[in-house]
Amino acid sequence: MNINPGNCAGFSFSRFPFYNIVMNKDLKEIISHVISQANPYNALKAKLENASFNDGRLFVISVGKAAWIMGKCAHDVLGERITRGIVLTKYAHSKGEITGFDIYEAGHPVLDENGVASSKKIWQLTEGLSENDNVIFLLSGGGSAIFEIPLIPLNELQSVSEKLIRSSATINEINIIRKRLSQVKGGRFAQHCQPARVYNFILSDVIGNQLDTVASGPTVIDTTSEKQAQQIIERYELGDLPLQPTVKQLDNVETQVIGDVQTLAQSAKEICQQLGYFPEIVSTSLTCQQQEARDLLLKKAFDNQNTSVSKAFIYTGEITLTVSGKGKGGRCQHLALDFAEGLKQTTSTTVLAMGSDGTDGPTEAAGGYVNSYSWRKSKKKGVDIPAYLKDSDSYHALEKLDQLIMTGPTNSNINDLYLILIKR
Repeated sequence: MNINPGNCAGFSFSRFPFYNIVMNKDLKEIISHVISQANPYNALKAKLENASFNDGRLFVISVGKAAWIMGKCAHDVLGERITRGIVLTKYAHSKGEITGFDIYEAGHPVLDENGVASSKKIWQLTEGLSENDNVIFLLSGGGSAIFEIPLIPLNELQSVSEKLIRSSATINEINIIRKRLSQVKGGRFAQHCQPARVYNFILSDVIGNQLDTVASGPTVIDTTSEKQAQQIIERYELGDLPLQPTVKQLDNVETQVIGDVQTLAQSAKEICQQLGYFPEIVSTSLTCQQQEARDLLLKKAFDNQNTSVSKAFIYTGEITLTVSGKGKGGRCQHLALDFAEGLKQTTSTTVLAMGSDGTDGPTEAAGGYVNSYSWRKSKKKGVDIPAYLKDSDSYHALEKLDQLIMTGPTNSNINDLYLILIKR
């Protein structure tokens, strides 16, 4: 993890250099703690140790950004009981070989050829199963793009996905369309595994643990409607798409959630309290547009400027960002950078926004942070923040300010963390 304190020389603000040093220390401890607590290994281990399966063959399929660590856990617990396993994860998210498993990596957030080829390997492995066979399906966020056998040409699906991602579409809306253009989503993979039993262990990255939204629900029944899908097509002008029906009934599936956004919020509260803050979990379901989230958090920061004690306000969720420019960034980086001007009127206040998976959008950064002094720092460094925001280029602006959050892949994915810290 690399959170750079930056070069404070030349600034005359009385608390600025000292504040930056102290706050970067706090941020490192907070980030390290929430990442370690979000790791799904121990939670999955406890579930697998207490699970019982049929006497037949046992196949382990692990899909998503946390797929490698979840697959490794299954190997460590079940060992030679596993007939064969496959891990399918995002590029650079594998940590090496796992005995008895094939490891594949693919594109995210837009599906690529490796994703399709690897998904076909999973499909082939699970063909012709008997009622005595078992499929342990380990699922984490990111699977919507990674695990896919499209029902339309790949380039057409990529075009639809990119248009939705760059629009103001929510993740639920995107997945409603994805699952109707897929051979594996919307319950179809579990249907394909019949009559074998499918045991889902899900690391949820969606608000309210709506399981048919996690990776577009390959192994759970779909609760969305054809009417919703048509409304989304019209809203975002997607044209004529050959939508297919999804699965509404499954009798071969058992599901357990092993971690979710509540885990992220509680771990943030714990570490903030240990560091001397008075923490409050304000919301675990922040799902609004980016501008609305900025205004909401900025008001909270301003309303608490007169505090005599250090405070931490914790939000988790997944905001929506409309991409208007051609720059590099993600929703967390954009949100963080957009606080810089507003926070210049505060004192010793920091706002952090990061993804628990360690990657924000199509970048290697987990997110970013700004504080009361970032706007003045940008003037000193010649960083035109409004111009960077207009071009959706938050990554390069935060990079110049030394205020990117770089954790590397965390082997987890339980939504985003938004944090206000007021140091007294």
